[in-house]
Amino acid sequence: MADTGAEWNQVKRKGRKLRHVSKPVADEKAPSDNLQPNPNPEYSIGDLSKYHDGVTRKFEQSACWQKLEKLLDSALSSRQQLPRIARAVCLGTGPYDPADGSSQARWTAHMQTAAFCAIINTIRSKTNQEIKCFIQEPRFTQIDKEFCSKLDLEAVDSPGGFDLVDENTLLYAIHLELEICNLAMRKSLPTVFIGTGLDEWLRVVDGTQERPGHLHRFFKLEDNYHKLPFPDLDYIFSSTSIYLKEDQQTHDGCERGHIEEAGKEEVGQQDTEKKGDEKTESKTKSQSLEDQDAATKSDIDSLRLDKLVT
Repeated sequence: MADTGAEWNQVKRKGRKLRHVSKPVADEKAPSDNLQPNPNPEYSIGDLSKYHDGVTRKFEQSACWQKLEKLLDSALSSRQQLPRIARAVCLGTGPYDPADGSSQARWTAHMQTAAFCAIINTIRSKTNQEIKCFIQEPRFTQIDKEFCSKLDLEAVDSPGGFDLVDENTLLYAIHLELEICNLAMRKSLPTVFIGTGLDEWLRVVDGTQERPGHLHRFFKLEDNYHKLPFPDLDYIFSSTSIYLKEDQQTHDGCERGHIEEAGKEEVGQQDTEKKGDEKTESKTKSQSLEDQDAATKSDIDSLRLDKLVT
């Protein structure tokens, strides 16, 4: 994540680390950064592959993946039909051979990629869906791109990755700037979004429960998607959430179930009220015709059903 001075707000993250959050910009504007690939890459494709294999093993053995795998398994198993995912787009992992030689940045890039691959493989195995994967990182060298192809990830140049996101896409955007997320979702909300959730954006960017324009996509995600927490691993996935789009067939089935149950409750309520009315009627046979009419009107009013909220 680039730091260009006044272009960024520095925001404290839970714990000891800092994150840089971009100031909100209009959707039409491209991010103003000068991200460049490493002009002197140190590692070969073989070196990157060997390192990545070790990182993948570490991730698959971590408590983070054990928790995440259970969450995904439960979420996918409980759904009658997950909306179709035709492609997955991974944005901004960082380069695998960073120019500053940072071992932490290198580790993070490989760990986030390993998690992305593990998630896609799990969804594939649970749904039998063919998912084509793309990855976009402005700082990728040619070696990085060729390494990605060995992971079955097609590297695309920015902003090509944004244009791939539609309603049949899984969008993976860990710790990316708000403007990047908005650019990626400008055409359509994805089927699955994995990244910073609304609660975090409200805390670090807005601090209000109003619905500002630069957060309106995240309010839509929050209102219409099933949300899961993404377990953290050494701050690599901190403040990350998973938003799963509700399948319309499953949603309609649940809605019908609620309506049927509500209908049964309403019928039972009417039967109870009817019995009560019969008892009242037997005790008030001497009432005048006017009083009986008034009582009947009161009984009818008491049978009005509350509006069903789904």
